[in-house]
Amino acid sequence: MAAAPGSDGPEQSLWGRLAQQVRGLEAYRVAERIFVEPSPVLAQVRINALIDGKELLMPSPGLKEGFYLCRPYVIPFADLSYATTYHGLPRFGRLLDDQALAGKAVELLLTDAVAIDQQGTRLGDGNGFFDLAGAILAELGALDRQSARVVAVAADEQLVSEVLPVDPWDVNLDEVVTPSGGMVFPAGDVKQPAILWSHLAAERIKRLNPLWKLSAEQRR
Repeated sequence: MAAAPGSDGPEQSLWGRLAQQVRGLEAYRVAERIFVEPSPVLAQVRINALIDGKELLMPSPGLKEGFYLCRPYVIPFADLSYATTYHGLPRFGRLLDDQALAGKAVELLLTDAVAIDQQGTRLGDGNGFFDLAGAILAELGALDRQSARVVAVAADEQLVSEVLPVDPWDVNLDEVVTPSGGMVFPAGDVKQPAILWSHLAAERIKRLNPLWKLSAEQRR
């Protein structure tokens, strides 16, 4: 198995074991195209996805350019660790246009978290890029939240008993994978991610190409 950079330390070993647990999920086994955040925590998940024959969708840095696709079996084994980072994406991935994104739906989204409550509310890094990525994919027809699963990888101590605050744009988790086994959250009403334009500053819209193009279409 190709290993993520710096995978010898105890923390990296933990994330490697959790990446192996992700492989056991039914949603992972049946998915053909998965979205994985570029977090170092998910490095081995990204590598495994390509080894396991899945198309790997990743955001460009800050979502500025949109989304890159890495295809399985075309990247040399020795380059998998580098290819699935921000630095390697321009060389080994393909920047997708809107039509290519809509051509095949993302079936699984994988993320990390700072904290997760018992209802599946996820606290991220505060920038909202994961939720925004999901909303953009849904807007482009590349994500059906009724069928796609949203899964987080986290340490046990990141599961909290208190109820976390929920923002209108938050994408709720279906499941979390932890060293002790994880948790499947109540289905409830699964809402389709949506771009909440009134919550986005004009400068942010201009900086992110996917948002800028979608906003231009709305104006037309």
